[in-house]
Amino acid sequence: MARERRRKEADTTRLPTFIVAGAPNAGTTSLYGYLAQHPAIYMSPVKEPTFFGATDLLARPRVRAERDRMHAEAERYLGAGAPPGARLWVFDWDQYVALFQGAGTRPAVGEASVSYLWLPSAARAIRARLPEARLVFILRDPTERLFTRYLATPARERRRSFREQFQAAQDPDDPWSLNPIVGQYGTHLRRFFDLFPREQIRVHLYEDYRADARRVVRDVLQFVGVDPEYPLDLSAREHETWVPRAPLLDAVRRKLFGDRSPARLLPDRARGLLRGLYRRPAGEVVMNADDRKLVVQYYRDEILRTASLIERDLASWLE
Repeated sequence: MARERRRKEADTTRLPTFIVAGAPNAGTTSLYGYLAQHPAIYMSPVKEPTFFGATDLLARPRVRAERDRMHAEAERYLGAGAPPGARLWVFDWDQYVALFQGAGTRPAVGEASVSYLWLPSAARAIRARLPEARLVFILRDPTERLFTRYLATPARERRRSFREQFQAAQDPDDPWSLNPIVGQYGTHLRRFFDLFPREQIRVHLYEDYRADARRVVRDVLQFVGVDPEYPLDLSAREHETWVPRAPLLDAVRRKLFGDRSPARLLPDRARGLLRGLYRRPAGEVVMNADDRKLVVQYYRDEILRTASLIERDLASWLE
């Protein structure tokens, strides 16, 4: 019944006019939240629907085995009125279209799926369905991005050092969740530049975004065709990675209490103060210099290709 209703509504449903397409760990979740505040923009209530990466993802046996479950989960979500905030993959076109039924007459309609950057089939899939869509990318120094990804891995799962995990990642028989291929920006962006006119692509650097978020957001607003001066609250920073200040103490705590922190018994204010003393932003953790040299060498050619493609000086990424 719900499926038939969605088919009837398909002719009047809006589709994305723009996509925030990557990169991971580069502030795109915060950008998604900022854009959703604008009254002239409708953002998919599902962050990361990843519809245009379906071909690549469903080639993986584990994902393929979960397809029916994910489809049913999306049906339940859409049937409940699609409140914002869910994170699920949507591989069915009718379900994807249904994500934008609430767009009304808003001139800009968007979604944000960072894996579109690096999934090989995504660019062509977007081109086939949404040839006029504008594409927004935020690129972060790939070495720093990979290290941040490592730090974001729960401590109980970090059984190897960053170097050990990086070296293991280059062994095809030792799959690694950090996936250094994501940072091969030159190769990935080339797919989009070959399929879309340059004026439909906007690339920003994470360093610029961190230094002056308002300027970058204003440019994105103008790029997607809405009032760039509309006042947005840019104070929230979603998914910022935090790490323990004392890793050994954290290991002892986990051994004694597991994932259930004793701080949960404290009042909210005291818990917040203790959290600030106990942990710090991952950005304050400095990568080992030799490790950085190793990873920079891995990415060197890709960085040079990216610099040429986007016409930006990326020398700091090579240091």
